[in-house]
Amino acid sequence: MSLFVINRYEGESKEEVENETNHLSELLKRIEERKKQRAAANNKSIDVDENLNKHKKKRKKTLLNTDETNDSHIEIKSESNEKINEQTTEMVETSTKKKKKKKDIESIHVTAQENEELEEKDKNLANGKEDNNTANTTEKEISLQNNFVVLGTKSRKKQREVKRVLPDWLAHPEVISADLNTGPSLEELNSILDAKLIEVLKANGILKLFPVQSSVIKWLHKCNMDRKLGRWLRDTCVSAPTGSGKTLAYVLPIVQELQTRLVPKIRCLIVLPVQELAAQVHKVMITYTSHTNLKVGLLSGAFSFEQEQSSIIKKTERGKYLSTVDIIIATPGRLVDHILKTPGFSFDSLRFLIIDEADRAAEWIQYLPEPHSRVPILTLGNIHSSKVTPAQKLLFSATLSQDPEKLSWLGLFQPILFTTVVTDKDTDVNLDKIAGDFVGRYTSPGELTELAVECIAEYKPVALYQLLTRHDPISKTLVFTNSGHTAHRLALLMQSLLSERNVAVGELSAQLASKQRESVLGKFASGEIHVLISSDALARGLDIPDVQLVISYDVPKHIKGYIHRAGRTGRAGKPGVAMSVLTPNQVGIFKQMLSGAHKLVPNIERMELNTTANAVNYQNRLGKLKEILEKEKNESLERMKAVKRRRVTNVTKQNENIE
Repeated sequence: MSLFVINRYEGESKEEVENETNHLSELLKRIEERKKQRAAANNKSIDVDENLNKHKKKRKKTLLNTDETNDSHIEIKSESNEKINEQTTEMVETSTKKKKKKKDIESIHVTAQENEELEEKDKNLANGKEDNNTANTTEKEISLQNNFVVLGTKSRKKQREVKRVLPDWLAHPEVISADLNTGPSLEELNSILDAKLIEVLKANGILKLFPVQSSVIKWLHKCNMDRKLGRWLRDTCVSAPTGSGKTLAYVLPIVQELQTRLVPKIRCLIVLPVQELAAQVHKVMITYTSHTNLKVGLLSGAFSFEQEQSSIIKKTERGKYLSTVDIIIATPGRLVDHILKTPGFSFDSLRFLIIDEADRAAEWIQYLPEPHSRVPILTLGNIHSSKVTPAQKLLFSATLSQDPEKLSWLGLFQPILFTTVVTDKDTDVNLDKIAGDFVGRYTSPGELTELAVECIAEYKPVALYQLLTRHDPISKTLVFTNSGHTAHRLALLMQSLLSERNVAVGELSAQLASKQRESVLGKFASGEIHVLISSDALARGLDIPDVQLVISYDVPKHIKGYIHRAGRTGRAGKPGVAMSVLTPNQVGIFKQMLSGAHKLVPNIERMELNTTANAVNYQNRLGKLKEILEKEKNESLERMKAVKRRRVTNVTKQNENIE
C-alpha cells in the first residue's frame, strides 16, 4: 500500500539544509553580540551615575567651607572674593558638564532600549516569526495609501463619503414641470391626438392636459413612428406625484395606436397592484375605447376564474383558441394564474406592457414569455425579426425605485425616464444642486397641505374625533390604519361617537368580500358615506373624487405608504389636507422618515384631550365597543360550528347512500 504514501519534502537538497543551519548560527552570534553591547551600555551608565554623585558631594563640601571662611575671616575680603569668583566659575562649568553628561546618559538609555528591541527582533527571526510592530506599521501605511482600513487598526484620516453612481438614464432624466397649470390645451395637440379622442375628453370635462400627460403622449407618438420603421422601442419610466394624471398618460396614446386593428389579439397588458385600482383603470379604459371596436378584459378576481377565462378566450369548432379582447387589465396574482392555467392565453402579439405603481416587486414578470420578460441582445440578425420584438414597457409610479435589483427584474431595454422636480425655474435648472439624487424622490403635489398632531396612545380615537369635528359640516374624509382589524374596531367606535351628528362612517379592508368593497366605495364616492376608515387597500392609485381630508390614524411603516396615502387628496389641482396622528414615541420616527426622503417635516400640534374625552363619555363607549366585539366573536364561532356540522352531516349522508 506504499503507493499512496507521498513524501512532501523529498525534493529538498543537502545544500538547502546547510544554508538554513548557517543562517540560524549567524542569527545566534548576532544575539550574543547584542547582549555584550547591552551589558557595556549598562556599565557605562553606572559609571556616569557614580561620577555625578561624587561631583554633588564635592560641591556641597565646597559650599560649606565657603560659609565657614566668611564667618571666621571677614578681614580677608579681597582673598575670599577671589575664591568666591573662582568657585562661582567652577559651579557654572560644573552645571554645564552636568547637562552634557545627562544628555549622554539619556542617549545611553535610548541605545539600551534600541538594543533590547533589536534583541527581541533577532529572537523572533530565530524562531521564524515576523516583527509584529514593523508589520503593523507597514500595514497601516499601506492602508492609508489605499484608503483601506486593516482590521484592528484605526484610520488616521477621514474617509470621503462614497456617492452612489446611477445609470445614465436615471442620472439624466427628462424633467417635467410639476405645475399642473402649465399643460397644453387640447387644441395644441390636434396634430397628435385623434379628433374623436379629443371629443371624448371634452365630453368628460377635460379641456387641457397636465404636463406629465402631454410629455408622455408626445414621446409615445414619436415611438409609434419608430415602430413603423421596424425599430425596437425604448422602455419608458414615469415618476410623478400622485394625482398628476399618469393613467390618461398611457390610456390615450394606446387607444389611438390600437384603434385601427383588424383582428382582436392581446396587444396591451396593464398590470396594477390591487383589485380596486384595476377596476378603476378598467373603467377609464372602457370610457376612452367606447368610440372604437377595441375590447377590454379585466382579470382581478372580481369574478370567478371560469368567467374571466370565457371573457377573454373563445374556442372554435376546430379546437383553435382565439382572443376576444385587445387590452388586458390584471392584478399580478390573477395574471399568473391565467398564464399557467388558461389555454390559448397568448402574448405573441403584445406591443405594450404597462406596469402601474411600478415600485412594487415585479417577480411576476418572469412568467411572461420571452422576449417580454427578458429582452434579448439587439443584433443585426434580430433587429427586423417580428418573432423577437419585445413589447414596449411603460412604468408609472409616484415612488419609482432606484434599487438595481428591483429594476433588473423588469428587463428594461434602453430606458428613458420622465420625472418631476419641484423648482422655481422651468429652464436652465442645475439638477445636481437643486435636487441631488432627485430620481424617485417622494414628491407630493403643490396643492397638498401636510400637518401632524401628537397625543397619548390611549386617546388616539378621541384625537380622530376632534379632528373630524373641527369643521361643520364634516369634510369628506379618508382615514387609514395599518390593519383590517384596527379599521373595523375604529369604524365601530367612530360610528358611536358621530351618531349624534348624523355622520355616516364606512369601513373598507381586505376582510370584506369584493362586492362589499365595491358597494362601500360607491357610497363613499357618491357622498352617502362621509368618513371612510380603510386599511392600505385604498392607498395606491385610487381616484376618489372630492376627498378633502386624509388622516393617517396609524403611522405607515415606510415613506412610500405615507406618500400614497396623502396622494388620495390634493389631486388634479384641487386643494387637500393630509394629517398624521402620532404618539410621543412615534414623533422621532415620523421626523426621520420625512427628512430621510428630503421632505419638510410639518409642525406637530400637541393635543390635550381630557375635556373632549369626558364630554363624549369616552370610557363608557369603550366598554360598549368591547361588548360588541365579544358578541361578534361568539357569532363567528357559532357560524364556524354550524358549517362544520353541515359538512359532517353531508359526509354521513354520502356514506349512507354508498352503503
